[in-house]
Amino acid sequence: MLAAERCHLGEGPTYDASTDTAWWFDILERRLFEVAIESGAVAVHVLDRMASALARIDAERQLVVAEDGLYIRNVSDGRMQLFAPLEADNPVTRSNDARVHPSGTLWLGTMGRNARADLERALGRRLCRCL
Repeated sequence: MLAAERCHLGEGPTYDASTDTAWWFDILERRLFEVAIESGAVAVHVLDRMASALARIDAERQLVVAEDGLYIRNVSDGRMQLFAPLEADNPVTRSNDARVHPSGTLWLGTMGRNARADLERALGRRLCRCL
């Protein structure tokens, strides 16, 4: 176990080999967890929106997949700046899983905000995007 703190909806685990750090989100509580593997130090970053996935850009920046868009996050101070909207005009969807392919391509998906099967059927779709 990396951290004793429980998540309401924990998802999006990511490992950054260059810093030996594990990251994941508590989507519903709008938190980003950071664990330094060697020391076991845990940091919890409060976010101002739901987010579900993270990808390393470089030592100073991360790409955060959030409910309304893709954000560039400054690692040192946690500031986030909108990079690209993601279905921001559709209030019933939010970001879901995302992963970076070995080629560097980011694949991400959206889903019904309430994650109910009937809502998914009513929407008639699950979107998958490739950047």
